[in-house]
Amino acid sequence: MLKYALVSLVGLLVAFLLTPRVAALARWLEAVDRPGGRRQHAGAIPRLGGLAVIPAVLIALAVGVAADRYLQALFAAHGAWGWFLLAAAVVALCGVVDDLRGLGPFAKLALQVVAGVLVLAGGYGIWVVSNPFGGEPIALGWLGVPVTLLWVIGITNAFNLIDGLDGLAAGVGLIACATIFAISLTADRVEAAVVAVALAGALAGFLYHNFHPATVFLGDSGALFIGFVLAVLSIQGAHKGATAVIVAAPILALGLPIADTLLAMVRRVLGALSVVRVDPNRNEYRFLVVGSASVVRADRDHIHHRLLKMGLTYHRAVVVLYGVCVALGALAFLAVTLRGAQLAVLVGLTALAMFFGLRRLGYREVDVLRRGTLLPLFDSRVFNRRSFHATVDAGFLALAYGAAVLAASGGLELPGVRQYLLWTVLPVVAIKVGLFMFKGIYYRTYRYTNAGDVLAVVKALVLAEGIAAAAVVLVYGLPPRPVVTLLLDFYFGATLVLGGRLSFRLLEALKAAPITDARPVLVYGANAGGAALLRETTQNPHLGFRVVGFLDDPPATWRSQVNGVPVLGGLQHLPELVRRHGVEEVILAHHAPQPEQVDAVASACMDLGLTLRRFRFSFEEVGGDAATAATDSAAALLRTNTAMGQGRAG
Repeated sequence: MLKYALVSLVGLLVAFLLTPRVAALARWLEAVDRPGGRRQHAGAIPRLGGLAVIPAVLIALAVGVAADRYLQALFAAHGAWGWFLLAAAVVALCGVVDDLRGLGPFAKLALQVVAGVLVLAGGYGIWVVSNPFGGEPIALGWLGVPVTLLWVIGITNAFNLIDGLDGLAAGVGLIACATIFAISLTADRVEAAVVAVALAGALAGFLYHNFHPATVFLGDSGALFIGFVLAVLSIQGAHKGATAVIVAAPILALGLPIADTLLAMVRRVLGALSVVRVDPNRNEYRFLVVGSASVVRADRDHIHHRLLKMGLTYHRAVVVLYGVCVALGALAFLAVTLRGAQLAVLVGLTALAMFFGLRRLGYREVDVLRRGTLLPLFDSRVFNRRSFHATVDAGFLALAYGAAVLAASGGLELPGVRQYLLWTVLPVVAIKVGLFMFKGIYYRTYRYTNAGDVLAVVKALVLAEGIAAAAVVLVYGLPPRPVVTLLLDFYFGATLVLGGRLSFRLLEALKAAPITDARPVLVYGANAGGAALLRETTQNPHLGFRVVGFLDDPPATWRSQVNGVPVLGGLQHLPELVRRHGVEEVILAHHAPQPEQVDAVASACMDLGLTLRRFRFSFEEVGGDAATAATDSAAALLRTNTAMGQGRAG
């Protein structure tokens, strides 16, 4: 550990001593950030801080290599480090030019692509990833090229985006370096550990001058360099077999800048879209681009800005974000040692915690699905609705079949399981989706799924399961444990396909705004008519009724419930219930009430000054022009199928 301490200490001292001189140089070159606009600092602050961090890292590495023969041999044996240094120089030059003269987003992106290509040329790339379920690593093949470029460019720019508060980017980079250093030691990646500790020392020395109130900023020269080095460090050991490091660990270690970048992208795209309802009767929508959708457009809605809007001071906002990064770093280190279900639970819980944390900050982006904002997309002219639904079902069925085969066979360890799954998944999905089409499943409503739709889908699934199983057995033979595979495939498929349809009802219910001015009412009739009324008022809150209880004359119904709403008594209890619940209206819900019942209810309501309504189903015969109008609105009538009659008692 002595060599790591030496490298870190040298980086710290060089950055600490060099930063004031770089700040003076930046003032002489007029490379300063002046207050105004998005900037909240007072006075002109130099922004060439990267020119202090970069030399500190290089000097620290040089001292460490000179003092340790093992490091000399290690770095000499891997000529790819020359490519890494050349790529880092390209990124640093890009940042320096941007700090001095300004550089357009496309020019910066082009230079970052060049740096990414140099990284690939040096052999650093995401070519294999660890299998979260154990077993052999997953080879990406040619996909490793775009995945590596996306990772390097994304992380590089993510650190530039979070550089919005004094000390934030430098501190987050320092914590990420510590995390990668610890992970690298456990994976025996000495080169990555040395570079990480050198960068950590340089950031610690620079942070003394950068913490609030800052006397110097990192600028693009520093933020881009830090992001680039961390992006490469997290993947550079993949070719040595330490594949676990390139799956969950770097995503967790760099979770804050990644989350902030993704939110910024979604926010700016959603901000440029407008949903226009074209035809309310036919439920048609169009999506129009009404603003700039540029993801590089600056705004004041990043995570650190939200914390400031909540009333936190600069110091507290930065400390809170430091704490988040430390927690994510600890989880990243833990993720290296976990596999299978344990890793899935860890990632799932972390994602859930971040979701609720972002909701607490007031981000609309995480509420897109919960509020149903995207529901109109499924009825829009943008898509062929039936083809889109068939595509979704195909994905569900493929996932269900793969999960069934793997669960029944115990994974991919058994000989031939992988090949059998690859051969049979497409025929199985094609047969099932084709049968769905033949049975008319996609001519049924998707968004307003009812019990009849569910029954039709179940019947089609049973038939499709049998035909697909027979066809696959005839052509490819029996799968491992065929009965278990068949049952699990049907169970998983039914759960996903039906869940996808029923989720629309759930999302519609979640997005519905609560009716705050609903009128409390009592319902006379604790029978099928009362249950129908309760269902109608629950599913259509715009009616403005809130049923507080039921009335009925047979004493046997008292103390019972109708779908969870209590039967409070008979007509003789009406005065007491009106005083207790503030009721001003009564609704008669009997299908075929006797005349004496209607007279009794009307008389009781008249004595108390209450409004009496009657709820009933009605069908009216129309002709001529009215028939044409009724045909156009048939769907709405069938969905509602309710008529409300109103009259003052007496």
